Amino acid sequence: MPDVRAANLEIRSVPADPRPVAFDPFHVERELLRRRAFNLRWATVDADVIPLTAADPDFPVAPRIREAIAAHTADGVLGYGPTEGFSGFRAAVAGMLGARNISAHPDRILASDGAASALWAACRAVLETGDEALNFDPVDFLLPHCSQQAGATVVRCPLEDGTGEIPEGALEERITGRTKAILLCNPHNPTGRVLRRDELRRIADLACEHDLVIINDEVWSEIILGELAFTSIASLSPEIAERTITVSGFSKSYGLAGLRIGFIHSGSERLHRQVLEASGAPRTTFGASVLSQVAAEAAILHCDRWLAGFLEHLRAMRAMAVPRLDALPGFACSAPEGTYLLFPDIRATGFDEQTLAQRLHDEARVAVVPGLGRWFGPGAEGHLRLSFATTEEILDEALGRIEKVLG
Repeated sequence: MPDVRAANLEIRSVPADPRPVAFDPFHVERELLRRRAFNLRWATVDADVIPLTAADPDFPVAPRIREAIAAHTADGVLGYGPTEGFSGFRAAVAGMLGARNISAHPDRILASDGAASALWAACRAVLETGDEALNFDPVDFLLPHCSQQAGATVVRCPLEDGTGEIPEGALEERITGRTKAILLCNPHNPTGRVLRRDELRRIADLACEHDLVIINDEVWSEIILGELAFTSIASLSPEIAERTITVSGFSKSYGLAGLRIGFIHSGSERLHRQVLEASGAPRTTFGASVLSQVAAEAAILHCDRWLAGFLEHLRAMRAMAVPRLDALPGFACSAPEGTYLLFPDIRATGFDEQTLAQRLHDEARVAVVPGLGRWFGPGAEGHLRLSFATTEEILDEALGRIEKVLG
């Protein structure tokens, strides 16, 4: 494994802090969020509405990240970075993946302007018109969207209702001679489920048997809230790793959504060349911001304590929110194992997801995401999705408003 703390030649690093700053679970500036937090969040709703919508944390980023950005801009030189990303950033990512037992090399990592762009480039590298791409249902819309943008036909594999498990034989019966790739989201958005090792092995065996590429979205991999350990599919064996493209980012774990920073790791040199060509990075039509790479590298190397505190806070918010939603008439809410998303089944209320979401907005003044097909696929119908990556005060206020309307 590369020495990620020494392999930084281009970025002016912040010296290691023997006492890194802990996460502050109380510090959220609502008025600042109302000016800057877009994407269905505070800046896009009325002033009296609490948004539990898009999956971005309300909290400011860790101080060490801000210090790293300030240090890099101190001399005012902000030139282009290397095509594939700073060596320090790629080495840090390789170290992070190595901690997940992935044999990652910096030379097969491409910095991207966000996990969504990484997913788009990965799909374009593997898929073309006439291909089929296996996606799960429900799943975040970006996975099928990027498959379609690459020209492929999306074949959805429904997950077990209520558990999110992959039904026995469901993937096998959907594989045809045109199937080219299987797309994973692990931990899974919107159900919050962490895929089991035996499930990943089944998927991997199918990929090997049918010569499929695995496009693996791990943007939620740092947000593990239950007792189940996270397993990356690329860690199962060298053979599986060689056919796996792992994409991820730093918006969920470190709140860097606005910096648009992610990465693509290819398990083979062949896949890396395909991804690089499909991305447009060698022609400068694709690439990650210099300051975004600085921020992400600082997050990986210096913000472990901050992230641990964030996870501790999320577990407390989960413990507060799940029983309160589950107690509402017609609601059935399970605790997510990963992510900071709640995905209650609301079919027993007698309302559909769009109507109930609108009612919560109009009467409770709380914005949630309805489980519409355009967001998550047909399997999300009859559900709502709520983010709990906020303070206890804000979440308690939002739940109290919902309970007053629906309780």
